[in-house]
Amino acid sequence: MKDRFSLSFKAFYLIYLGAIGSFIPYINTYLEKNAGLSGSQIGLITAISLVLGVCVIPIWGVVGDKTRKYSALLKLSIMAALVVLYFYYKAAVYPAIVVCAIALEVSRLGTMPMADTLATNYCHKTGGNYGSIRGMGSLGYMLGSMAVGFLADMYGLDGPLFTSYILLLGIALFICFTFPKADPKEEEKEKPQKGNFKELLTNKNFIFILVLIMITQIVVDSSGAYAGNHLISTLKGDNSLISWLTFVQVLPEFLFLMVASQIIKRLGYKKFFTIATALMAIRLFVYAFIPNSYVFVLISIVHCLGVACSTVASLAYIREVVNPAVFGTAITLLNAAMSIAKAIYGYIFGSIYQYFGSYKIFLISAIIVVIALVIIVTTKRFDN
Repeated sequence: MKDRFSLSFKAFYLIYLGAIGSFIPYINTYLEKNAGLSGSQIGLITAISLVLGVCVIPIWGVVGDKTRKYSALLKLSIMAALVVLYFYYKAAVYPAIVVCAIALEVSRLGTMPMADTLATNYCHKTGGNYGSIRGMGSLGYMLGSMAVGFLADMYGLDGPLFTSYILLLGIALFICFTFPKADPKEEEKEKPQKGNFKELLTNKNFIFILVLIMITQIVVDSSGAYAGNHLISTLKGDNSLISWLTFVQVLPEFLFLMVASQIIKRLGYKKFFTIATALMAIRLFVYAFIPNSYVFVLISIVHCLGVACSTVASLAYIREVVNPAVFGTAITLLNAAMSIAKAIYGYIFGSIYQYFGSYKIFLISAIIVVIALVIIVTTKRFDN
């Protein structure tokens, strides 16, 4: 029975993040090429969706923690996304596209926090490996992205984009019904627990891990958004290098997440974060100072360590330092904090790229990560 439920979670992450990978990397291209939107119009959609998303995402966590109905909220968020996608595909004018894009963002932002809460709770109770579950998501993202790219070359983007997303979301919704049912006795025990939003904001350990993730892996991810520009425009590499970069990052990520939990337990949080952050800094300095596209791709293999920090390690640490009654809210706040950081870095790095070039993006990112490394080495937050 335990193995069956673990398989259900793995299948869900594989299919759901496959759906995300089939849609998110291509939606801006669709809006530009198929819907005929300008760069500023697309930027406005992104900005509004992000702002509203950051405001709405904690609500998913608060409602989940108050009702303990994480599974029902997960299904609701997927069903809402399916409905919105139908209208998104039919939308032909800019205001309708804006409304659909915002509605889709608001609905889908509830999915991963609810899924992570269910998966981590299950692993905590059964001694399961969340890293192996999350690793299937990385594999799904890569396969979904590659599949839609291949189909788009054959049939155009609009058909495969929405069809793949809707189909995979439908399968993910079906898989949700195979998750373990909540034990009424355990639910009754959890109800008396009290916690609130303010409690999280005054939890120094929780705020510490939020800030740490924002100045480590989120910096790497945000600067990595310009990896394609750097490889093609700055280093004059071939377009195929972008595919190789994705492969080099995602395949080791999938494999490493399978064993990340065991490695973190063996090393401890402080040692693991120290090693991972040091390698992040080395990677960024290589990006900044070595003008070779093949070295750029090769050093990106350490990407898996950063992903483990922002997923497996951070969720395990948060579970240990926050009240279980607000764990769902904590996960949604983590997602909100990462979204805010990505928005800030995205704006800053965009200006740096325009005026100073991609090398400076990676240099500044490396300096930020070095600061994070100093904080990790000197902190006592991980001592217990």
